[in-house]
Amino acid sequence: MSESNFDLAVGVGADALNSGLQTAYQQHRDAFRGSVTPDPIQGTTYTFAWDFLDAPSLTLAPPDADLWAKMIKPDGITDLPGSGVLQFVAQQLQADCKVGDTALPQVTGKVTVALQLKLDGGGITVVPLGAWLENLPAGPTSIIVKNVVVPTLLTQGADLLKGLKIPAQDLFGQTVTLDLVRVDVIPTHLVLASTATVGQPAAPAAAEPVDWPTDKPVFTLISKSLLTKLLTATIKQYENTQLAKDDRTIQFVASARWDATFRRATNLTVGDDPTTASAGVDVDWHAELDLVPISPDGSGGCALSKAGHES
Repeated sequence: MSESNFDLAVGVGADALNSGLQTAYQQHRDAFRGSVTPDPIQGTTYTFAWDFLDAPSLTLAPPDADLWAKMIKPDGITDLPGSGVLQFVAQQLQADCKVGDTALPQVTGKVTVALQLKLDGGGITVVPLGAWLENLPAGPTSIIVKNVVVPTLLTQGADLLKGLKIPAQDLFGQTVTLDLVRVDVIPTHLVLASTATVGQPAAPAAAEPVDWPTDKPVFTLISKSLLTKLLTATIKQYENTQLAKDDRTIQFVASARWDATFRRATNLTVGDDPTTASAGVDVDWHAELDLVPISPDGSGGCALSKAGHES
């Protein structure tokens, strides 16, 4: 990215995201089951437990109008937001509920939850918008599920993910702080874009529209500005580093000694091809060559040349 007001963008396609969820489900099974006991409601206690019987998946699109109309929504939510909306889909979610000491019938079936990703102080907040249950129980149990169970679980989900941030990264040996300025949910990719500084946090900046390279399953874009900063900081670590020091002797002919030290690089510039860069380089060097005339006893010799440079 040569012209943008963010420095680093990462886009992950739906297939890659769901492959990651599948791996997480296999390796961290306990993270996909749990229970919660909210505060009593008018003196009545409730306990909810859930277990994903297979790996959930993400759909990078909002629910259609028909599905949205059927969803159970938290108080205050009536309309779908215009951006950042995706769906969390569980093909087999097992749910149990106890009211007091009485267990309600176990429910197992497909569940779809609509979510919105929003920026919040440099982090991501996940806002649950509504849930649809394939096998909603009938009778009084349906009322409890609609009015108590689903809103409680949606609130719990929002609290668990509130303020999620990207940790500082190590890039080119430098600590880089990333502050999110944009979250895009498009039909093919989830894209996170951030500003970045080396060593200390940067002030968030508004992101402008970008044509993302959606032909790639996963992509990373980096600005020339950030790449230049990283390369400059990386090169700075090698200032005053000895590049070479050696001596060689050819018996009865000559001996040579040399050393070179890298001092600094200046005016580093990344080219239009981001795999190329140029800079002014200061190198101190010193060399000596002694020519030894060939004689039967190997005696004699004279200094032929000495040369050096100091920046």
